[in-house]
Amino acid sequence: MTSLTKVVKYKDIFLKCDDDFKLGYVNGGKLRQALTLIEKHLEEIKTQHNSVVVCPCSNKSPQSAIMSEVCKVYELKCKVVTYKTKKPNLNLSIAQFNGAKLYGTKVGWNSVIEARAKELGGFNIKMGFGSDDIIGANIEQVQNLPLDLDFLVVPVGSGYNFISIAKGLIKYNIKVGELIGVWIGKDPRNLISAKIKGLIDYTLIKYPSQYSTSLTTYGTDFDEIYEAKAYDYIMKNLDYKKYKTLLWVIGKRNYNFQPTKLFWEDNMEETEQAVEEKPEEETTKETAE
Repeated sequence: MTSLTKVVKYKDIFLKCDDDFKLGYVNGGKLRQALTLIEKHLEEIKTQHNSVVVCPCSNKSPQSAIMSEVCKVYELKCKVVTYKTKKPNLNLSIAQFNGAKLYGTKVGWNSVIEARAKELGGFNIKMGFGSDDIIGANIEQVQNLPLDLDFLVVPVGSGYNFISIAKGLIKYNIKVGELIGVWIGKDPRNLISAKIKGLIDYTLIKYPSQYSTSLTTYGTDFDEIYEAKAYDYIMKNLDYKKYKTLLWVIGKRNYNFQPTKLFWEDNMEETEQAVEEKPEEETTKETAE
């Protein structure tokens, strides 16, 4: 997992293509984090949790797909807990294809999802993989960044990839003009501050749209939840033609995979499900991961 993913020129900016790190139908820095986490706890999962991994997540998050791929590699049973949607869902379809069992909640509150996950037992993965175990997973990837960057822009969900990148810059004494995190969803500022405040200068910018809103302006070149919004920030706010700018592509969901019908383990009646005719953000409270 230490080989460096490529850096390429894309129009007027550079891209760090961490989506080139692939396994099955998933990719990216979050995949590297998931492998790190499961490898570290593999013996515990097998001996104390009957080889069961429980993954609570937003149904917009790639966490379910990623964790299902990793569990498949290590021959572990994967249980995904999320809001029980009736809409086509790419991440959950991949998880189901990989053998994961889907458990639904009637609302998308994180607290409800996490509580249901605890009821299932097994080795419980935190939403966003919230663990110090994963911070080191992507530190080495900074080594092939172009010299003398004016702007290094990173899409931020949970914040753990951003922390890894910042720690990598510190470790290898790589100087950039400005390290910018474009945050999408849940406020990551306290976590990031706790891990790197005073060690490196950085700026965090909140992207104006809701986490669950897809940005399709740039087609499938970027992940429409995360990277497309960070790229949009660059286009609208930075003088990228004058100043050397790089967007760190943490990953991209697999748009070539066709969503399939979802089968839920819970015997929840249709009338008990949240109203699907309204946008999900009106009926659920889901946060970025």
